[in-house]
Amino acid sequence: MILLDGGHHMLREALDLRLGEDKAEFRQRNPVDAMTIADFDDVSYCIKAKDELFTLFFVMHGYSELCEFGVQDYLNKVYADCGVQFDFSAQTTDGKAYDFSMTLDLSSVPSVGAEAFVDKVCSIKRNVLAAPFFFYFDKINAGTTPDTAMEIPFRKDESIYLKKGKEDSVVVVFGVTFQDKNDWVVAEVFLREFADARREPALQTSPAVSFSRASPGELHGLKVDESDSKVFISFALFKRHWDGAKADASVSALCQFRNYLHYHIKCSKAFMHMRMRKRVDDLLQVLNRAKPPAEGAVERKTWTGRTMN
Repeated sequence: MILLDGGHHMLREALDLRLGEDKAEFRQRNPVDAMTIADFDDVSYCIKAKDELFTLFFVMHGYSELCEFGVQDYLNKVYADCGVQFDFSAQTTDGKAYDFSMTLDLSSVPSVGAEAFVDKVCSIKRNVLAAPFFFYFDKINAGTTPDTAMEIPFRKDESIYLKKGKEDSVVVVFGVTFQDKNDWVVAEVFLREFADARREPALQTSPAVSFSRASPGELHGLKVDESDSKVFISFALFKRHWDGAKADASVSALCQFRNYLHYHIKCSKAFMHMRMRKRVDDLLQVLNRAKPPAEGAVERKTWTGRTMN
């Protein structure tokens, strides 16, 4: 299994090229007017850089709904020690609308801790999606959780749902859409391994995993799409997962789960296609070896020794 990086590689590369005292001349000679970058979950970025200033624009489906769950406060808290200036107003640049922007002064970033600074900036998508999780965890601690599940609409046709369970557990439900039926065949095998993982002694404290075509009971009272292409995947987090030192790691894993799942589906299909092509090549070699050798032309002559054409 391969765990995907929570940050975006191209954002990391753009910052690494411009960050540091020795890059001052490079920053002055190489301004960036507008560089658009795409990410998973229909997220887009736009980078503008001139001299010491580096501005990153961000847009994500459902951002206006996510703002109700304290996204802006969470971002201000996470980036409080980074010298980042946020503009949470809707903006348009290079002909495209963006939800907010963050501006960095690269000259003020110390060399010590620069790598951690880059990691934090590159993980802006993770932090936007993580804010509703921590918002809900705070509601549990305060005893003010709503009766129905909280919906996080992070994609056009998919959502994440949070619902308080029994004994301080939290059930996280992913409503995943499989446009290709073959993807679901591979995903079902993959998810069964998740569900059976707790049988291993070393993984008995991991979250319980289940999946079904029908919406689980935690989503009772919500209008949920139950089309044939929809599958609901549930994770039961216990308090040791969502409260304390493990909370950040748990939320990061959940934010990456959908991409992690589809990435391994695509890798599995590519591997099977590669094996099938290899098998066909082997069968063709067997067939070629089974062909009888072509009979050579027999030279015929007359009784006088002349060759007959």
